[in-house]
Amino acid sequence: MAILPTQLARVSNLLRTNSAQGQIALTHRKLLQVQNELTTGKRINVGSDDPGDAAIVQQLQKSLELRQSFLTNLNRAKNHLSEVDSTLGDLNDLIQRAQEIASANVGSDVPPEQRAGAAAVVESIYGEALTLANKQFEGVYLFAGDRSTDAPFVAGPGGVRFVGSESVLQNAFDESTDLPFMVNGADVFGALSTRVTGSVDLTPQLTASTRISELRGATGAGVQLGTIQIGNGTTTALVDLSHADNVQDVANAISAAGLGNISASISGDHLVIGTSGADNITVTDVGGGTTAASLGVVQASGAGPGVAVTGAGLQPQVDLLTPLSALKNGAGIDTTHGLVITNGQNTATISLAGANTVQDLLNRINASSVHVQAQVNAAGTGIDILNPIQGTQMTIGENGGTTAADLGVRSYGPATPLSELNGGKGVATAASGPDFQVTRSDGTSFSVSVAGAQTVQDVINQINTAAGGTGVTASFATTGNGVVLTDTAGGPGTLTVTAQNSSRAAADLGFDQPAAGNVIAGKDTDPVEAQGLFANLAKLRDALNANDQSAITAAAEGLKGDADRMINVRGRTGAQVQELQRRQDSLAGQKIATQAMISQLQDADYATTITKFTTLQTALQATLMTAAKTMNLSLLNFLG
Repeated sequence: MAILPTQLARVSNLLRTNSAQGQIALTHRKLLQVQNELTTGKRINVGSDDPGDAAIVQQLQKSLELRQSFLTNLNRAKNHLSEVDSTLGDLNDLIQRAQEIASANVGSDVPPEQRAGAAAVVESIYGEALTLANKQFEGVYLFAGDRSTDAPFVAGPGGVRFVGSESVLQNAFDESTDLPFMVNGADVFGALSTRVTGSVDLTPQLTASTRISELRGATGAGVQLGTIQIGNGTTTALVDLSHADNVQDVANAISAAGLGNISASISGDHLVIGTSGADNITVTDVGGGTTAASLGVVQASGAGPGVAVTGAGLQPQVDLLTPLSALKNGAGIDTTHGLVITNGQNTATISLAGANTVQDLLNRINASSVHVQAQVNAAGTGIDILNPIQGTQMTIGENGGTTAADLGVRSYGPATPLSELNGGKGVATAASGPDFQVTRSDGTSFSVSVAGAQTVQDVINQINTAAGGTGVTASFATTGNGVVLTDTAGGPGTLTVTAQNSSRAAADLGFDQPAAGNVIAGKDTDPVEAQGLFANLAKLRDALNANDQSAITAAAEGLKGDADRMINVRGRTGAQVQELQRRQDSLAGQKIATQAMISQLQDADYATTITKFTTLQTALQATLMTAAKTMNLSLLNFLG
C-alpha cells in the first residue's frame, strides 16, 4: 500500500528548519531581555534597548552627576563655614575675657601685683587666640585665604605677622555661580588694618599706548569696547572697536572708517573726533552698547559743520605696568632718592634706581626687610602701604628727596595735624605761658608757645619766629621724619630744649632727644600704630605690666573694635551658611526630581515585565512544540 507523507506542502526541510530556528532564537532573545529587566529592575540596560529614551537617560544622568558634585561642594563649604563660625565664637569668648580683665583693672585701687597677674592671663589669651587663628579643618587653614596650606599667622619678636592671603577660595555651587566658602583672615583679626593710605592722586598721563584695560573711562566703570556709529550729516558708518588694545587703536579705527574727512586723535586725557571739512559729526552707541558713552564721545546731534566732538576724560588707572614717569599726569615722581621705611626695630632704605614701572616700585618695597605690603589701591589712583605685623609701629619717611611725598605715603610731614600725633593724643600744651625753652649753644635762649598751632608746619613757623631768625632754625627732616632744630650760634655750649609751665609739648613734638653736634633731630611722634586683635591684646598686656591705667583703657577700646568686627564677620558667615543650606535644599530637590525622571524612563514595570515574561515563555513552548510536529521526518523524506 502506498505510504503518503503527512506534510503535503512543497516546502523544503531546510526552509522549515531555518524558519523554526529563527523563531526560537527571536523568542529566546526577547526572553533574555525580559529576564535582564527582571534581574536589574531596569527597562534600559544598553542603548539598543530603547535608543531614544537611552539618550534622554544619559543626559539626565550627566545632569544628576553634576548636581551631585554641586551638592558635595555645598556640603564641604557649609561644613567649612560652620567650623569658621564655631571658631569665631571661641575667639569672641576670648575677647570678652580680655575686656573683663581690662574693666577689672582700671580702678585706682588695683595694686600693681594684681595687674601683673592679669597680664599673665592676657598673655595666655594671646596664645589661645594665635592657636585659633592658625586652626585647620580637613587639612585647610581656616583663615589663610587661597594660601590655605600654610599657617596664616606667624609669631615673631615684633608681634604677629599675617602671611596669608586676602583672596579667599571659591567653588562652583551651580552652573553659573562661584561663591567663596572662606572668610578673609585679615578681616577677622584686623591683620592689615594698619596702613598708610596714599594721599596723592597718581592718575597717569593718557598716552597713545595706554591700554583700554587701564582706563576707568568717562563713566568710571571701565571701557566696554564694541561697535559705534559715526555720522557726518549725510551718511553714517559702523566702526568696530572690539579689537582695540590701546587708545591709539581706537583713534586709528575711527580715522580708518573713511567717513568724509573725519579722524580721531588723543588730546590731554581724552579723545577728539574732528574733521578737516564741513562734516556735521554725530557719535552714538549701537544696539544698547555703551562703547561711545564709556569713551565719553557720545554726540547724538551734530554741533554744526566742522565742529569737533571733544570727549570726556578717560581717567587712566595706575596698574602694574604703568611707567613711573607717567604718574601724576606725566609729572612723575622722584626716583633718585627713594624712601625710608621703619617697621618695629627694622629699617630699610628703598632705592628706586633702575625702577621703571609701578611693578618695579612695589617689588622694591615688598622685598625689603621690613615686611610691609605695598599695593595699588582699589580705585587705581594711588599706592597704599600696609603693615601685616600686629604689634609694631610703621613710619615712612624721605631719603633726602621727595619720593614718599610724591607717592603720598609719607606717614609724618609738615602738613600733619598736631591732633594726630602720639597715637591721636595730640600735643599737650601749657595752661598758660610758653611751652618750652630753646637754649642756643652760646647760652642765649628763647621761649616758644605752640598754642593755636594746628599743624607741624605751624609749630616750625612759631619756633623760627620766636628765634628771631638767629641762632636756631627749625625745619622738617629731609631724611626720615621729625622736626629738626639746627644751632647756628657757634657757641661752646650744647643746644637744649626744656619744658616750661608743666607743658608736655616738647616731648610730644619729639624734642626730648639729646643734641648730636649742633642738631636736635626730633623723633617721629606720629608712627602708624598697630591695630588688630593681637596688637590690642599686646597693648593690654603691656599696659597691665606697666600699671598704666590710661593705656589699659585705650587697649580696652581697641578690643571693643575687635569684638564689633568679629560680630560683623560672624554675622556674614552665618548668612553664608544659610545661603549654602538654601542652595543645598534646592539642589537636593532637583536631584530627586531628576532621579524620578530617570526612573520613569529607565526602570522596569514589574507587572508588565512579568506578563511579558509569561507570554514569551508560553510562546517559546508553543514554538518548540510546533517545530517538533512540523519537522517530524518520515521514510519518504529519504526516498529518492
